Amino acid sequence: MKKKSSKIYTYWVDIVGACNLRCPSCPRGNFTSDDVVEALPDAGLMTFEMFKDILHKIKEDGPSLNPQIHLYNWGEPLLHPEVAKFVEYALSQGMYCGISANLNIDGNLRDVVKAGPDFIRVSLSGFQQETYGQTHRRGNIERVKANMRKLRDYMTEFNKTIYIEVNYHVYKHNAAADLENMIEFCNELRFNISPVWAFYLPIEKNLELLKGNVSAEDQKLIDLYAIPPKRAMELALPHRKQYCPVRERATVINFNGTVPLCCNTYDKAHIVADSFLDISHDALQQAKHDNPLCGPCMDNGLHVFLAYEAGEIMDEEGNKVLKEIGSPLEIHQYTEPHVISREKGPLPILAKLEEQISTRKKIRGLRAWPHYLAAMVGKRSG
Repeated sequence: MKKKSSKIYTYWVDIVGACNLRCPSCPRGNFTSDDVVEALPDAGLMTFEMFKDILHKIKEDGPSLNPQIHLYNWGEPLLHPEVAKFVEYALSQGMYCGISANLNIDGNLRDVVKAGPDFIRVSLSGFQQETYGQTHRRGNIERVKANMRKLRDYMTEFNKTIYIEVNYHVYKHNAAADLENMIEFCNELRFNISPVWAFYLPIEKNLELLKGNVSAEDQKLIDLYAIPPKRAMELALPHRKQYCPVRERATVINFNGTVPLCCNTYDKAHIVADSFLDISHDALQQAKHDNPLCGPCMDNGLHVFLAYEAGEIMDEEGNKVLKEIGSPLEIHQYTEPHVISREKGPLPILAKLEEQISTRKKIRGLRAWPHYLAAMVGKRSG
């Protein structure tokens, strides 16, 4: 076994190569056959045997004493009929394990809670259907809220202490009453809620935008952003010389064992290894560094803001825009308090943070990079 570091290394194991929603900020919703750069990725489900082999290789060849296993990237893990079994196995190997879900389905939610992952993230963008449906297309927010209640009931039933984090993706159209109401709902359930600025994904779309290539449908989406992608790149540009945490400290593994360049790429052209099981960690890292997409990505600062490392400058920009459009709220993704009403002051978020409820000295990985540094897209939208 190779010498390992105590530094955390994150693996995004996308056990489902599909999603039930078509969110426009996510490539599942905006990467269509008539505008892709080269090719759409394959779709399917990871086998449990492959998953076990992957975790064995991570233990043998991975660089970290503290690998984190996240059962998602662009896919919806609750679509996998054996997702609870995957959670159980990761935990049995002593690994931190989490999932992120849009929570529009609940067929195996009870089994997942019984398995007891370290965290469950719920991705949403509104409290009312009219708001939520614009940016979580095909989704039903009433179903999501019902399943959030089930989460709490199942945790009580099985006496599980799971960190539940609601990722509220902030756009211009949902930074008002919807966010206030969702905070109240999360307080009722004692779930943490983290507002995050919605960003345009994947990297390929951002680079095409810089060339002036943007579809009419994508332009409608860009108009919803509090921080439009070109402006986000401008703000991140002074910090472009810093290293890319996604490249250095994380690996994505698709359902079929292939390895894409990073968690922010989608085009099949950017697969850097045909099999995670057949390439060493060092060779895989070299393949990432050699990939030509990293150059334009880092030259334009994309690696900075997509890993949520641009800091408070993003909060300042987003809040300037929200004030201009008359939003009653200020959003502070990178500092606390996270939500401030211009009339009522800070809005309380009552749930305990993960480090307050967990004995594990581990964090949630790059999808929550600001929480790792002080505490990404995360997820990124989706």
